[in-house]
Amino acid sequence: MFYVSCNLGFEEDLALEIKECWPWLIGTDGQANHEAYPTLTVDKGGVLVDCPLAQGVQLNFFLKTAHRILWRVAEFKVRDFPKLYEKVRQIEWSKFLSSANVEWVVSASQSRLNNEKRIEETCKESFRKVFPLENKNLTSAQKVFIRMHQDICTISLDSTGDHLHKRGWGQLKGEAPLRETLAAFVVRQMIGEVSLGELREITLVDPMCGSGTLLLEALSLWCPVFERDYSFLRWKQTPKIFKTELWKKNYKLLVSDPPFKNYCGYDVEAKVIEAANLNLAEMLKKVSIQNAHFRFIQEDLFKESSDSSRGVFGGKTWCICNPPYGERIHVLTKKPISYEDLLKRMIEKFDAKKIGLLLPNKPEVRKIRLPENLQKILEVPFSNGGIDVVLLIVERLDQPMH
Repeated sequence: MFYVSCNLGFEEDLALEIKECWPWLIGTDGQANHEAYPTLTVDKGGVLVDCPLAQGVQLNFFLKTAHRILWRVAEFKVRDFPKLYEKVRQIEWSKFLSSANVEWVVSASQSRLNNEKRIEETCKESFRKVFPLENKNLTSAQKVFIRMHQDICTISLDSTGDHLHKRGWGQLKGEAPLRETLAAFVVRQMIGEVSLGELREITLVDPMCGSGTLLLEALSLWCPVFERDYSFLRWKQTPKIFKTELWKKNYKLLVSDPPFKNYCGYDVEAKVIEAANLNLAEMLKKVSIQNAHFRFIQEDLFKESSDSSRGVFGGKTWCICNPPYGERIHVLTKKPISYEDLLKRMIEKFDAKKIGLLLPNKPEVRKIRLPENLQKILEVPFSNGGIDVVLLIVERLDQPMH
């Protein structure tokens, strides 16, 4: 059993993403995945996935909205520390771990055992009885998650390592960057049920792109991320196929074309455009993408340019944007700009047919008066690094899309 964690409110979309990527996985023989779709249970803050070890760990490569993937190795009811000590000691740790270098992550709620520090100390002491510290080596620490809830103790191994938003690119950030997992969610909401054929005719524009997170996530949305030091690669029970030099070559049927026809990002600051280009170059070193038509341009959204941006690539255009919150938008534009002005400008400058805006979740923002030719099709609230935001998606009435 695996538990895949995510941002609150993303659970249903994460379950859909798991189903979408399931056919892309491989079996332990290196052939196509023949395992039936797993049983998925949507929980608050994540999704339980009942599937074999080999398939569960591969979800790390493909899921773009998940935080991390935990493999549950034990679950039991416990209401006192002596029993907790004994239960932890009974786990066959040596079957799973190749090192005693362990980091404990403990949470406790609504349980008789609620002292997280003492829970950790008890688990450490019990673990050392069966896996002495003298066996410790220099490998990265394996995170072990201990969750105590309503007197049920769940013990899980972290298969991921660094948080999944750390794709291996996007090291250079602008001010107030958007986390990659959130950016992927925004792009998925924009796409919705639009067909692949229609997407392949659309240019995606970010008129305030910063270091390019939204566009880079849109470009790599269907690309697996192999070039990372995942924790499960050091487990004893990890299938041998993932410990060979050429295991990545077993993935033969992956989509390598990006979702959209073209990608274009604009920003007023030269330094963040430079960062965006460097992030793009780093990404293209790590994932296999064909037919990627992409460019970043230094330009003020609210100034006319001699090289008209309208229809820059031809065909239909969507705009996606995480504009500066609050007063920062005034600082960057040197004058007060409303979100209504921003919407109008994207239609005027890019002939946008569909627009996604990430805005502060405030009453005055939620009451934005849309231009007459726009209709709201989706409003999704969530948290962006502790800031309550809302994703507003609108489309043109004159040329309606899905």
